[in-house]
Amino acid sequence: MDETAGIPLSRKLITTIVKKSTEFTEAIAHVLKEEKITIQQFNVLRILRGRKGDPANLQDVSKDMLHSNSNTTRVVDKLVVKEYAQRVQCSNDRRQIEITITETGLKLLSRLDLKVDERESELVKNLSNSEVQVLIEYLKKI
Repeated sequence: MDETAGIPLSRKLITTIVKKSTEFTEAIAHVLKEEKITIQQFNVLRILRGRKGDPANLQDVSKDMLHSNSNTTRVVDKLVVKEYAQRVQCSNDRRQIEITITETGLKLLSRLDLKVDERESELVKNLSNSEVQVLIEYLKKI
């Protein structure tokens, strides 16, 4: 218990993590807004790029999403309309739809990579690399 405020330390920790998470999310969303995409759309594009040309189905994408409550179908639909991703009917199972990133989507990510990396670095600039690593390890323990 925090003696000065009468607040349990666990509550103070969780509140701080939630507040920082919101701050980080908003900072990254601001960078992505310049390209008119959301964090969820950015996340799906990075998942698709990480597959190195192998198509994904909606379940594959959903399980790798950072925001598990995202409506993956809706997010993918918007990426298809923007021509950053494409849907293709699976040749082995016509009921299955496969999703891949397009060349336009890859170009968008290459434009955004540096900007997002810079913003993320700014957000943790007050920590050394070893402090960042320790913090990651601590958060994994929770």
